[in-house]
Parts: sequence; structure tokens; C-alpha cells
Amino acid sequence: MRARALVAVVALGAALLTACGENSERDASQQPQGARLRVTIGTQEFPEALVLGELWRQALAVNGYTVNLRKAVGPAEDLDQALRDGEVDGYVAYTGTVLSIVAGEEVSGLDPEQTYDAVRDYYEGQDMVVSEQTPFENKDAIAVADAFAEENRLTSIADLADLDSFVLGARPEFEDLQLGLAGLQEVYGLDNAQFVPAQLGDQYAMLDDGDADAVDAFTTDPQLSGGRYTLLDDPELLFGSQNVVMVVDQGKLDSIDSEAFMNVIDTVNSELSEDAMVEMNAEVTDGRSEVDVARSFLRRVGLMTPLRS
Repeated sequence: MRARALVAVVALGAALLTACGENSERDASQQPQGARLRVTIGTQEFPEALVLGELWRQALAVNGYTVNLRKAVGPAEDLDQALRDGEVDGYVAYTGTVLSIVAGEEVSGLDPEQTYDAVRDYYEGQDMVVSEQTPFENKDAIAVADAFAEENRLTSIADLADLDSFVLGARPEFEDLQLGLAGLQEVYGLDNAQFVPAQLGDQYAMLDDGDADAVDAFTTDPQLSGGRYTLLDDPELLFGSQNVVMVVDQGKLDSIDSEAFMNVIDTVNSELSEDAMVEMNAEVTDGRSEVDVARSFLRRVGLMTPLRS
């Protein structure tokens, strides 16, 4: 009698273990395969790139992926090489920089879609995939004080040619760059510009102090959050286009649920407007960590919960 009872208990236990095993396998199969893999994403070491890396890392983590964010890999060419060498699985990339620095192609005159298509074509056949691009760009621009723009009716870089002269402040190398003063003179006829070299980061102080009438800026500079400066339009696209994408290794995508992975990246990217990036950059500049800034943004746009497949 006791033996029969023991056999029954063992049989029941085996059945329960089998059922638990089946449930575990079923639960695991419903998770992205990347939940059991580590994905390494590379970035450069400046606030915006770190914020972008954190946005992707946290959104992927919410959706079951384990992400190692590798910071300070280096400039675009170093990130590209790290991807090819298998040191990272994907990286934060600016389309115009990839096209000009990595691919060695011309960027001036290309709009965002043309630049994106050229980058995607470049990586096609090289076992690399490019995500959808962000709505925002971070590229060179010419900024002036709001009062100066209003006084001189400036809306475009081309309008500067109507001034008798103006002082242009920018980093020293800007003077001889085609994507700098040399290009501004050639494309917009700005031979009336008096160039004054400035340290990167000092441009806005030059505007405030009256030491420059116009300065080289970047379109997502945190200083632009204060509403005191005007970015002049670049109708000839001298400075090209600089939207953000993830460039990711095809082999890594093949080893995980590639559709789910790219859906997370593309969904995050679609939320990144210029105003949103300026605001996040300003928060980091003011001392808030990129981890907290990214988390707050993802929570605000509803991406701190798993995406529906």
C-alpha cells in the first residue's frame, strides 16, 4: 500500500515538473530571443550621443534585451571599425557623418532622405543594417541673436549677403572648411564676413557680448532651449543632413528577433524631434544624468512599457 502511494506521488511530481517545464518554455518562446543575449551598442563621448545610447538601451531593456552601452568608442570612423571588428553590435550614427567620413562621399546639397538612402546603399551588401532615421538633425548651422535677426530681417543664411559686413565667430578650423566659411563664401556669396576664431562652446557668449553678429552652431545645442537665438535656414543645404540612425550588424540581428529589435529602435527614433533633443541636451548640460533624462523622456512618450508585437 505504502509502495503504491509512493509511486503515485512520484508520478504526480513528474507530471508537475513536466507541466512547469512546458510553461517555462512557452514563456521563454514568447520573449524576444535577445532576452538571452547581450547586445553591445557603441557611442561617442558627448552628451547627445550618450542620451541617444541610453534611450535605446533602456527601451530595449524594457522589451527584454540585455544591452551593454559602450561609451567613448571614438569618432565615426572608429565606431564603424568597431562594428566591423565585432567589438560592438551597433552604434549611434549621424547620416551625414557616415556618408562623408566613413563612405568618403559628398554631403552638401543632399536632403535628409537622399542622405539616408545613400548611407543605406553604402552599407547594403556589407552585412550591416540601418534603422529608420530620426526626425531631428544635429548639424552645423549659423545662429544669430533674435534681436539681430529681427533688426536685419534675417531668416536665411542667404540674407547675410545683404549686410555691408558682419562678424562671424566659429572654431578656428571653420574658416577653411568647405562645410564652413569657404563654403559659405562659395555658395552664399558671404565675402562680407569678418572671421573671428572662437573656442567651441564660446560662440553664444560672443553673441551675448556683441563680439560676433553670427556664429557657427549646431542645431540641437542646449543654448537654443532659452529662446534667445535664431538659426538661419540653409536653403542650399550647404551643411548637408545629419539625422540619427543605428547601424547594426546583420549577424547579430540574425541571432535574435530582428524585427522586434529594430521595431524598438525605430519607435524610439520616431519620437525624437529637434525640440525634444534640445531639451534633453540642456538637461544634461545643467547636470542631470543622461540615464535619468532618457528615462523621463521614454516615460513621457509611453515607451517604458513593452511594445506590442
